[in-house]
Amino acid sequence: MKNFSIIEHLKAADRKDWATAQSIATFGMSLPQKKSHEKRSWERFERIQSGETTLEDEEAVLLMQWRALNNLSKNRE
Repeated sequence: MKNFSIIEHLKAADRKDWATAQSIATFGMSLPQKKSHEKRSWERFERIQSGETTLEDEEAVLLMQWRALNNLSKNRE
C-alpha cells in the first residue's frame, strides 16, 4: 500500500468529496447536460487545487451567473 503525505491524502479526499457533490448536483440531468456540467465543475476544481483561484472566488462567479440567468428569465416574463 502506498504511503500518502497529508497533502496528498487531503487532495484525494477533496477529489472524492467533489465527485460526490457533482453526482448530487447532476441527478436528473440529461447525459449531455451532465457531461457539460461535470467538465466545467472539474475545471473549477483544478483551478482551486492549483491555487489559481479560491473557492470563494469561484462561488462568487457562479452566483453572478445564476443572478444573470435569473434576471434573464424575469425579463422574458
